[in-house]
Amino acid sequence: MRGYRNGLLLALVVLCGTDALQAADTAFCPEIYRKGVLEAPFNVAFLHVQKFNQPDGGTREGLLISSFFNVEKDPAGRRVIQFTQRDLVARIPNLDAIDYEDFDGRRDIEVITDLDGVPRQVWPNETSRVPDGVVPFEAVVSPQGFLSTPRAGRISLINLSDPERAEYIVHQSTLIPPRCQPGSTDNQPWFYHDARFIDMDGDGLRDLVTVRTSFLAGRGAFCPPSGQLVWFRNPGDALDRDTAWEEHMLVDVAPEPGGPEVNMNAHDFDGDGVPEIVASHFFKYDAITIYGAPAGKRWSDVDPVNGPFVRQKDIMRGQGDPFAVEIVDMNLDGRVDVLTSNHQGDQCFEVTKTEIPGRAIAIEQPADGRIFSSDWTVHVIKDNIRAAPTFPEPERGPGRLAPNRAVAFWPQRSMRGRTKPWVILGGDEAAKVWVLQPESESEDDWRYRSAVVFDINDYFGPNTTQTLQDDPQGVSISTIGGLAWRYDRPGPDGMAEFYLPVFEARQIQVLSFRPSANGRPLNCPEDSYVACP
Repeated sequence: MRGYRNGLLLALVVLCGTDALQAADTAFCPEIYRKGVLEAPFNVAFLHVQKFNQPDGGTREGLLISSFFNVEKDPAGRRVIQFTQRDLVARIPNLDAIDYEDFDGRRDIEVITDLDGVPRQVWPNETSRVPDGVVPFEAVVSPQGFLSTPRAGRISLINLSDPERAEYIVHQSTLIPPRCQPGSTDNQPWFYHDARFIDMDGDGLRDLVTVRTSFLAGRGAFCPPSGQLVWFRNPGDALDRDTAWEEHMLVDVAPEPGGPEVNMNAHDFDGDGVPEIVASHFFKYDAITIYGAPAGKRWSDVDPVNGPFVRQKDIMRGQGDPFAVEIVDMNLDGRVDVLTSNHQGDQCFEVTKTEIPGRAIAIEQPADGRIFSSDWTVHVIKDNIRAAPTFPEPERGPGRLAPNRAVAFWPQRSMRGRTKPWVILGGDEAAKVWVLQPESESEDDWRYRSAVVFDINDYFGPNTTQTLQDDPQGVSISTIGGLAWRYDRPGPDGMAEFYLPVFEARQIQVLSFRPSANGRPLNCPEDSYVACP
C-alpha cells in the first residue's frame, strides 16, 4: 500500500476532490480507499479491534470475530437441515502482519473456542478482550445466546494463555421453564449480548457486569421479553473453570418496565468514582436508561427488593428500539454524550412497518449535571434508514432490521481532541455502511453530512440482497455485522481503517483513509434502497 501523502489531512476535512468518483446527488464523499478483502471460512458477525499479547512479549492490535448461524436450509428456506460450522469465537492475532495478497482465512484466522470439539459456544455476540488483572491470564469474554437458538444462553471467559484455550464459565442458563417472577432464580433461559468489568464491591477486583433477557421465540412456556441488570462477583483466588460466579441482581424483571436487555456501557458521569451504567431496552420498552449506585454507596449495596435501590432515569424514549451504546464527547463541550442507533423494520409490509424509521442518534447530557433528574437532549444525526425488503415476504414481524452500531472515530489520530468526531454507521440489514461528518465545529451544531461508503447491492451486484444463494438455500447476502475500526500505525499520522463484516458472504471488507496503491478513492454509491415489492 502506498504511504502517507503530503496534504492528505487537508483532504479529510473538505469534500472529495474532483477526481473522486461519486454519485451525482451525493454532496459529500470522504476520501476513503479499499485496502483489501479478508475471506473467512464462516459467517462474520461482530468485530472488535483489541490488543493481544505476542510471542515477543509485546502487544499488537488484533481482530476478535464472533460467528453463528452457519447453516444450510431446505429449498423453501424455512427449515435448517445442516450446520456447516459450529458457533465460535475467532481472532486475527496481529492486524499489522496481514498480507492481503496471501491471506488465507483457514490459516490466518485462529479459532479460539471449543478446540476439543465439544460445541459449548451458543451464538456468541459482542466478544471483547478482558482487561488485564481481572483474571490471572489473558482472556476473552463471550456473551452468548439469542432468541432463535435452541440452546440456553451463557457467558464465559476463554483463556488465551492456555494453548488449549480452556473455557471458564461465568453463568450457564438452562431450558427449565421459569416462574417469570421478580427475585426468582429460575427466570431462564437467559441470553447475553454485552459485558463490562467494574469493581462493584470495592474489594479491588473487577467484577463482570451485564444485561440479559429471558425470551425464546416460539416457546410459549418461557417468559415474555424481559430484562435484568446483573453483576457476577469476581471469585479471585477461588476461580475455577467449572464454577459459576456468584450472581447479584441490580434491576429485576419487575416492576415495569424491568431491567435493560441487550447493550450497555459504563462511565463515571458525575465524577464520584463510581461509574454509571447506560443500557438499552429493546423488546418491551423503547428506552435507553442511565443507572447509578445509591448516592454515596457502592453498587454492591443495592437490594432490588428492600432497598437501597438503583438510581435510574430514561435518557431517551420514543425513538424506536435502541441498539448499541457508545460514550464519547460528540460536540467537544467537555461533557461526554451517548451515541446510539435504533433497530427498525423495512417499512415494506404491514407486519414490518414501524412508526419511527432507522436512525443514528446522539443523546446530550443535561448542562446542569443532574443526570438523574434533568432531561437529556436527543439529536437525530442520521434519519430515514430502512432495511432492504424482507425476503421472502414474512408472515409475521419484525423481518429485516436496520441499522447496527454507530461508532465515533477521527480520520487521523492528530485530529482527536481537536475536532469533533466523525461517525461510521453499520447498516445491518440495510446492507450498507455510512460515514457521517460534522457540518461544523460549533458545539451547538448537531448536523452531519452523510455518505454511503459500502453497499452490498453495489459491490456484489444489483438486488443481491433479494437473491437467494444456491448454497445454503434460503439465504441471501444482505447483512452488515458489527463493524470495527482502528488507526493503521502509531503516532499522529495514523489513519483510520475500518473492518466491515459482510455476514453471509463470509468476508471482512477493509477500507482506509490512507491512499491505496491505485491512488483512486472509492465511489460513494447513491444512498437509495431496493424498492418494496
